Amino acid sequence: MVRRFRPVVSTSLSYAGYILDKDQSAFLYESFVRPYIGKAMDGFYEYLKSNNEMFRARGLGRPYYAKFCSIVQSSGTGKSRLMTELRKKGVIVLYMNLREPSDTGFPKRDLVPARILTDYMDCSQAEYTARCCALFAAIFHTLQQDLSPMLPSLGSGSADAAIKSWNDQMCDMRSTARTEFFEKVQSEYQSVLGKIKESGDVNCDAPVVEETAEKLERMSLTGASFVIAAYTEMLKMPHVFPQGDAPKLVIALDEAHPLSKMSSKGFLPFHILGRTINAYCHKNDASVWVVFASTTSQVADFSTPQVIHDSSRVAITGHLLFQPYTYLGWDQNADSLSGISANDVAKFDHIVGFGRPVWKSFMYQLNASGIMVLAARKLCKSKNFNPRDTNEVLAVLSQRFGLDICFGHANAVSYLETGVASHLRVCFSTTEDRSWAFTGYPSEPFLSCVAAILLHGTNINLPDSLKVLKAKVDGGMVETGQSGELASRLLLLLAKDMYVRSHLSEGTISDLYYNGTADAELMDCQKVSVIDFLEYLFGDQFWSNAGMDAKTAFQHAFINFSHWVPMENFISPKDFKLADDESSSARCDAQEWTLRHWHRTSAVQCCHLQPLVDKMIPIYFDDPNLGSNDADRMSQMFVSDKAGKNCNESTLSFITRKDTSIECSSNLPYIALLLDLDVDPKLSTTFPTKVPNPPETDRCLRIYAAGMSDTTFPFLHKHSEVAKLLHGLVSRQQEVPSQSFKRLEALMKFGSTATLRHSRWEAQDVL
Repeated sequence: MVRRFRPVVSTSLSYAGYILDKDQSAFLYESFVRPYIGKAMDGFYEYLKSNNEMFRARGLGRPYYAKFCSIVQSSGTGKSRLMTELRKKGVIVLYMNLREPSDTGFPKRDLVPARILTDYMDCSQAEYTARCCALFAAIFHTLQQDLSPMLPSLGSGSADAAIKSWNDQMCDMRSTARTEFFEKVQSEYQSVLGKIKESGDVNCDAPVVEETAEKLERMSLTGASFVIAAYTEMLKMPHVFPQGDAPKLVIALDEAHPLSKMSSKGFLPFHILGRTINAYCHKNDASVWVVFASTTSQVADFSTPQVIHDSSRVAITGHLLFQPYTYLGWDQNADSLSGISANDVAKFDHIVGFGRPVWKSFMYQLNASGIMVLAARKLCKSKNFNPRDTNEVLAVLSQRFGLDICFGHANAVSYLETGVASHLRVCFSTTEDRSWAFTGYPSEPFLSCVAAILLHGTNINLPDSLKVLKAKVDGGMVETGQSGELASRLLLLLAKDMYVRSHLSEGTISDLYYNGTADAELMDCQKVSVIDFLEYLFGDQFWSNAGMDAKTAFQHAFINFSHWVPMENFISPKDFKLADDESSSARCDAQEWTLRHWHRTSAVQCCHLQPLVDKMIPIYFDDPNLGSNDADRMSQMFVSDKAGKNCNESTLSFITRKDTSIECSSNLPYIALLLDLDVDPKLSTTFPTKVPNPPETDRCLRIYAAGMSDTTFPFLHKHSEVAKLLHGLVSRQQEVPSQSFKRLEALMKFGSTATLRHSRWEAQDVL
């Protein structure tokens, strides 16, 4: 009997902060203060150090505008914690959160800086400039007032103890020290702002006269002299700002995206803040940095000041900005390969450790259902999945099926930005001018399981989602691959999805509202018998056609993939023999490589140039006769994708795991599957009746499956709309362009082949 679970009633959920209970701050605080795991903080420390080196070298052709930088990454990756952890390196960290007032997340909004920088934005540009200068001057004054009494006298001792004591209080989001510090800042801010207004300092809208570029930039900034004076005085504290590029003070502005909103007077707060930092940071080479953190890429989009101060007589000192920092760590909480048996990898408490750290951190306050509901709402940015909303659908499908976005499409940039900001898409890096971000959904099996539950939550979710995908493919935004790779990924993983949902095991986690323990197995990560899966995929007669020898050979074999991950190189690169000092780059042993994919329930989409095969699905043999070493029980299913109009059955025999581009030899049998998706339906199999000698030479079950139809794949008969959409993806790939289009294309690709149409431009009208 299949057990169904009722929704959990102990956890109240809402969209605004994703999680609300009687004491939300207590819940999130506990996750925030748990021991920090991973090396992201070390990477960020080195990033700031490198930035300071480049800034000092600005006279050598690297004219950076100011000492500010950004952290851009999706939710749950540890941006806030990363900044506060810098204190462990002896860096003074002043953390300030600028989140929207309606956002009940954690850390909470710091009212004093948030109101000064983001509220009451109907002021003039000059007034806002004065506010920024007054705030930073107040911060520098207050830091000096707080730290100076704790420091040893000049020439004796070290500032380390004083800095640690100050940091420990100020980086505790519940400490009264934070409240007291910002109260002092508020008082000092009011005082400085009054002095700026009384001084008659140069208005930022006033005309300028001929001067040096650096002096003009400061003169044109209302209140610049005050912030420069406060900064200069702060740097005089003994022992605190020694020479060197290692960061000494980081002013961290978290949830900084409100600063990217245009004011009613037509200026962007980000731009004014950038000019404020520019005004004081050129005064000294001290490694003092302002860091903006956000899920939105706009946090990095400071334009050069010419946009604000457009006088052609003013040449601004520095115009380059530092690229955003994106590497916040991954898999910090994952079990070691030897830490869990291959038979137990589907358990919730194992799978939840992969990917971004936030999922595992919630296990100490939430049950499995609470974490899954939270993940679903973060992925969709909605209380309920809408299978007709483009952004939600692409987020759910991309997480599992590895959708490739066409760089040149008009909507690509806005979609990718939205994905990172609102749908857990991960930013890998940006171009130096920040015009393009390289993003994607890395292997995150827990989120893949949540996406699978959403995709199959109702009868309409899957077909409606595929319709959205089909529209994006037809519009050119999503690529299908060179040989039907996308259709193949969809076909194989959806088949597994449907199989496990038609064969539910009691006690497994099959929906978001599971009400049991965390050692239960996630349905979409459970191991599935290869015999049962292939019978479901190809029909009841499959094994009778394949033969009893084949069925016997795979009687202990299982698959468990929940999502696809892409490769950028051959499975076995040609030049993998490296020196000892490069051992970290050496090729992973074939059995270990396969086992690691099994542990995180991932299957592989090979790189475009991989010879012979396009995919690898791990196979695990749960046979006690094979010994206790899980790596010795691994084999593979290799898949070759074809989507041409000609039959490719003859190429199936060439697939071998011994090829130098694969090199996954084993004593265990393997499977070679050729999907010829756009020819007439046909299914055939071969398997050696005698065990080869030695057995690892080629004991292979070879399957030729042609045509995207329910004849070849009988399970599609119950899902006719899905079958139609999958066939549409294959057929569209083979649409033949007009002859005139071909001729025009050939002109643009001279030399790309040795054919006449790519060589003889004189013959373009006749070819």
